[in-house]
Amino acid sequence: MSTTDDRVARPDPAATPSAGTTEAAKAGAAAEAAAVGAQAAARRRRLRPGQVALAVALPLVAIALWQVAVWVFAPREWILPSPVDVARAGWDARDRLWFHMQWTILIAVIGLALAIGIGSALAYLIARSRIAWLAAYPWIIVSQVIPLVALAPLLVLWFPPFVAILVLAVLMSIFPVVVAGVDGLRGTDRDLIRAARGLGAEESWTWHHVRVPAALPRLFTGMRLAAVFVVSGAVVGELVASERGLGALTRLTAGQFETAITLAAVVLLGLIGLGLFGLIALAERIALPWTRRATRRGA
Repeated sequence: MSTTDDRVARPDPAATPSAGTTEAAKAGAAAEAAAVGAQAAARRRRLRPGQVALAVALPLVAIALWQVAVWVFAPREWILPSPVDVARAGWDARDRLWFHMQWTILIAVIGLALAIGIGSALAYLIARSRIAWLAAYPWIIVSQVIPLVALAPLLVLWFPPFVAILVLAVLMSIFPVVVAGVDGLRGTDRDLIRAARGLGAEESWTWHHVRVPAALPRLFTGMRLAAVFVVSGAVVGELVASERGLGALTRLTAGQFETAITLAAVVLLGLIGLGLFGLIALAERIALPWTRRATRRGA
């Protein structure tokens, strides 16, 4: 009788999850969190040939209309030069433009790196701490309400010119990183969080292996916006506090009625923004390879 009782009371090893099985399930939950966070956005990212052709055609049409307007209305060259005149002036002043362009690129790259690093840390802290949410988040919003042009002279008084320009670039670009990071971390699928906790995952493990991977696609969206805004911040700083940079060059050439060179500098600023945007998009493809797989499945 005792033998039978022992046999009944003994637990079935196959029914008890081992530590390895639990860890594998937790890892699977983390991978699923990352995939789910990226899948919806990835399905909309694949460009069709018609969309690429449209993206190329629109600037060409705008340039053609600009050239036709110059032919028809014949404005003075210092008011509105033709695209041909801008291209010619840009080529003739290529050494001068490159000298100033290097400075703007340096400010934009450093500012973007600081905005991504500081913004990501703030997003993690704000999303995880209620105190940080109440103490820091309102000030981040207020920093975007104040016009940076009004703040620039004060920063020049308080900091050396290079630091002042860098602060302006960071202030201009950090906001989308923080907002996208907070939304991504707080918007993680609740079913994934409950599944991880049901498997015995601790709170810190859930944050690092479920919430963070699921938030990465939204965070990269904020980074792409920051890559564009940081150029604007650098230009604002150069207009106020620098004698070098494309922003300073536009101020100088516009005052001397060298409009063609001013427009050439503006075109280069746009190319810098596009280049930084493309670098962030490339980093996203490398860091989040599952987004490409989701794109292929959704195509």
